[in-house]
Amino acid sequence: MTTTVRLPDGVRAAERAADLPRAGWDALTGPYDIFLTCRWLDVVEATAGVPMTYLWVERAGKPVAALATATATTSVPWALGRPDVVLRNSAEAELPRAGALLASLGGDPSDLLMPAMVAGGRHVGSTRVLSCPEASDADVESLVTAAELLARQAGLATVCFLYVDEQDDALGRVLGARGYVTCTTGRYSTLQVPEEGGFDGYLAALPRKRRVSVAAERRRMRESDVRVRLESLHSADLPRFAELESGLLAKYGISVRADQVLEQIRQVRDCFGDDAFAVVAEGEGGIRGFGLILRHGDHWYARQTGYDYAYQERTGLPLYFEVLYYRLLEEAVSAGVRTLHYGLGSEQAKRSRGCTATEQRCHLLRL
Repeated sequence: MTTTVRLPDGVRAAERAADLPRAGWDALTGPYDIFLTCRWLDVVEATAGVPMTYLWVERAGKPVAALATATATTSVPWALGRPDVVLRNSAEAELPRAGALLASLGGDPSDLLMPAMVAGGRHVGSTRVLSCPEASDADVESLVTAAELLARQAGLATVCFLYVDEQDDALGRVLGARGYVTCTTGRYSTLQVPEEGGFDGYLAALPRKRRVSVAAERRRMRESDVRVRLESLHSADLPRFAELESGLLAKYGISVRADQVLEQIRQVRDCFGDDAFAVVAEGEGGIRGFGLILRHGDHWYARQTGYDYAYQERTGLPLYFEVLYYRLLEEAVSAGVRTLHYGLGSEQAKRSRGCTATEQRCHLLRL
């Protein structure tokens, strides 16, 4: 996407993350913004296969607000970054206002909403405009205006912020005033790591019946031949991870080939270095499950995962909970981590293991 259109005064633009004022951009990110950091933007650029445009406002030579955008078409493999798919899924899940918004379109959402500018980051959960305390609503609005101008220039049908957190009042005010329509698109789950008591402290905070079931699950894992370990991505079996994650995505109706998954995992390894690692479950001589974890300060993000479903069905072992909750929590306690991020989906299972969640909302403007 070219940026020959005249942008609002003070707004700057770049089409490559390498051309950003990277230190200043990253200084705007908070603990929930790992997927808006420059190193994640590098991953997205290398794997998304679509034009990206980055916008920011400077004051006294430093960015005070910034916005990442990507162009989504009906051919992109990342379905949960497409407004047509997200709106259909949200309506099918009977999320608030989604059904009414879908019906109001009066036609096929793929025809009416695509192609689209996905603003606030091409990731699932907490898409937003980055800003510092000195930024004003006017700074945020100038970036939103710039995104709309670029989308119109490119002939796109929609500008959308797909997963704005319910607590993001500033962005919600700006988008509401500009005529964006909204609906709920999911709930974002996190788990607070106990400050005292370690895993026993975590267990004690669960309801009594859940404590009993968790203890039973961990006992079954100890009595099995499965061993769970942490491993650097530089030594891990990445093709096996990709195979397992591709199978997981297929289970939920998302068709992504293993080689596409492998490309992204390798990019994560190269861009994050030691801030990316895996929790690996191995049994009967093979990898039966994994979780790919990203470090961002004292927060850890469960980014990707996958399991050998044939093995899991045969053994009945709770690999998912052992890998991404119990063992990960033990390691987080030892590392002084404050929060584990689990993102959208499967909220009931996440809540049953102590997570809390905030509502995510789509804000959509048809052009």
